[in-house]
Order: sequence, then C-alpha cells, then structure tokens
Amino acid sequence: MTRPMIGLTGMRQTRKTSLPGLPLRGVALSDDYTQGIEYAGGIPVVIPYMADETTLGNLAKRLDGLVLSGGEDVDPGIFGEDPKYGLGDVVGERDALEIALIQMMRAQGRPILAICRGIQVLNVALGGTLYQDLPRQWKGQIQHSQKAARNHLSHRVKIEPGSRLAACFGGQTVIKVNSFHHQAVKDLAPSVRAVAWDSEGLVEAIESKDGPFMLGVQWHPENLWRDDEQVLGLFRAVVDEAQKQA
Repeated sequence: MTRPMIGLTGMRQTRKTSLPGLPLRGVALSDDYTQGIEYAGGIPVVIPYMADETTLGNLAKRLDGLVLSGGEDVDPGIFGEDPKYGLGDVVGERDALEIALIQMMRAQGRPILAICRGIQVLNVALGGTLYQDLPRQWKGQIQHSQKAARNHLSHRVKIEPGSRLAACFGGQTVIKVNSFHHQAVKDLAPSVRAVAWDSEGLVEAIESKDGPFMLGVQWHPENLWRDDEQVLGLFRAVVDEAQKQA
C-alpha cells in the first residue's frame, strides 16, 4: 500500500550570514511534526514559501493531507479587526500561504490537521475570529503560555464525547495537554464546531461539522507523542483519512 503524502507548513525564517548579500530566507519546522507523521504511517513533505500560487496549487494536487503547524500570530486584519495591544509577530506571507492551502485542500476533499497557530488560521480562513491576546481579552486565569518544558502536561482539557477528537484518544473525555499560546479561537467559523474546552470554557479544539476531515487543537501534540503513544492518534487520524482519499 502506498503511504499518503502529507504536506506540513512551517515558520518563515530569516537567517543572518557573514557573507555578502541579502540574509538567507527559508522555511523552518521542528522534526517533531514530520517524524510524528512518519511514525503515523505518512510521508511528510515540508511546504516551502513559493512565489507563485499556481505552483502552490500544483503541489496541493499531489498532497493527500495537510498539517498546519504552530508559529507566529495571525493578522487580525483578515478577520476585520485592527491590531490590539498584545499582538505578536505577524507574517503576511505565511497567512496567505496557509489560507490558500486550506481552500485548495478543502476543494479537493483532503484532510487537515491544525496545531496551535494552525487551529487559529483554520478558524479565520473559514470565517471565524480570534482573541488577539488572551491576557487582555479573556476572563480566565489558566496559564496558556507555560514556562515548563515543552512535553510537560500543563492543564486539563474536556473533550466532547463521540467527537472525532475523542476517538483519537480512545474515547477519553478529559486529558492533560501542554500549552504555548496567547491567541485563541473566539467566534467559531460557520463550518466548524468546538469539541474541547479548558475548565474555564476557552475553546481548545475544533472539527468540521461535515464535509472534508478537519481537526484543530490548540496544544502541541508534536511535543508529546514520544512520551505518550496515544497522542499519535491525532497524526494517525489525518494519515488514515489521507490514505482513504489517496
């Protein structure tokens, strides 16, 4: 059986060099993402920043699934807001790349797994909004940008029984997760539903109501699957769905 090819987005990286000329620019992505897809049975392909959307479209046609990774903040202008205090780095190139990929993959019926920033840009691309900065805009007291190691389980998340997300965790409805974010889903896009929350009611996961498989989580499973194989259920979900579509 041919293993499905899963595209993964990464951060826009500018690297200084001592040599003459402009700084080097490229894409950066942790091995935790790509090896998670590999261990789940897929072939990971890191998506570069391209100059032409036609080239991106040609690549998208060859991908069986998509993972949207963590990283910079989403430009609030996309969901009709001016920047507020607390907004971090915004990279317009990345927003444009990922929103285009989301639309392309949905049009092809391909599955999408969205992680941290990924859940945010997915919700925005489909018509939702975000809290630009939780400390200033959210009433809760839970620490969502932990100071502990990346694989430390920080706070609890409640999962909706019977959801795709619950199936990824063997039917569990309460799990502990790591947390490295200051933005979060505010108003849900029309085509998704919330399927997980922290104990104060902040949305921690979304999935598609119908149509192509889409699942987004606010935490970082790529940092957890080496310690807990059950976390690989998230990566296996997108790989298995991609296998059906391949």
